[in-house]
Amino acid sequence: MAKFTLGETVANEKGRKVIIRAAFQSKEGQQQYAVELHGAINFVEETKLADVPRADLAA
Repeated sequence: MAKFTLGETVANEKGRKVIIRAAFQSKEGQQQYAVELHGAINFVEETKLADVPRADLAA
């Protein structure tokens, strides 16, 4: 089951805010996401993403 939802803003491993565009499972059964950062799509494992505190989003 996906931890994040489509359109949600999360932080990548470098602390940059990215937007979830798709969620899927790899052949190995790991949860993966297609995320958008500055208009580019990257594919990231769920373990490399973190929630963004709501206070950071309001600023």
